[in-house]
Amino acid sequence: MTLFSGALMGINFATGFLDGVKQSNAYRQSAYDYRQQAAAFRRNAYLTRLSGALNEDVSRAKNRAYLSNATASAAEIGMNESPTFISALSSSAAALEQNVLNDRYYTESKAENYLYQARVADANARMLKKRSRHAFQNGLISGIGSAFGVYSLY
Repeated sequence: MTLFSGALMGINFATGFLDGVKQSNAYRQSAYDYRQQAAAFRRNAYLTRLSGALNEDVSRAKNRAYLSNATASAAEIGMNESPTFISALSSSAAALEQNVLNDRYYTESKAENYLYQARVADANARMLKKRSRHAFQNGLISGIGSAFGVYSLY
């Protein structure tokens, strides 16, 4: 083996190894990006639930004010004990509560969707971490194979 072939072996090893390191780093960066996305999705789910709870409280307060106003108006004209008014008031109360519950369902669905996206991003990050490790190992093996390929020529 000559000095030239030894240098060529070293260059081939370094080339294969560095290609593996470069690919490994690219996968690792992508995994980091996915972890950041997952954190953002979890934060969005939290904020969605928080704003949904606030909106629910505000809606219920408005509903109570509306029903109180309707009851007071009916009492002014002497209809507050009428079965028709009581039926209408209970139907209104049920419809208003149903609207609040529909909003809660929409909020929870949106938050669960964010959490699902976070789980998908976490799974992608784990997969890319494995690919990173495999790319590094493959680069090492490729470098060794290239180096010995040159050695077999001489």
